[in-house]
Amino acid sequence: MRGINEPPVKVWLVWSNEHDAWWGPARRGYTHDVWAAGRYAETDAAVICRRAAYGWREGALPPEVMVSAPENDQDKFSVDDLRHMPERMAARAEEVTREAIAKRRAEQDSEVSR
Repeated sequence: MRGINEPPVKVWLVWSNEHDAWWGPARRGYTHDVWAAGRYAETDAAVICRRAAYGWREGALPPEVMVSAPENDQDKFSVDDLRHMPERMAARAEEVTREAIAKRRAEQDSEVSR
């Protein structure tokens, strides 16, 4: 049981650039509905993405990326929030995809300079 002073546990979604969809719950299937997407602990989402990265081809998008779930940022959602959440989450997925690409390039550059 979590103590009162402990921060809430963050949950993560996994975006599949290969399938252009969110991973479903329990690593089963894919969905375009952010609310129906699976919620994963950070370590589980990281494992999914790391395993998928083995197939990440040069010049391609990373196969899977971790995206912070919308409920990590707020407790309540207005109708407007719900209406615009698919676009917001798509933007988040694009952002973390760009970050993953930049990180990979930086790692490759540091390997070349050694």
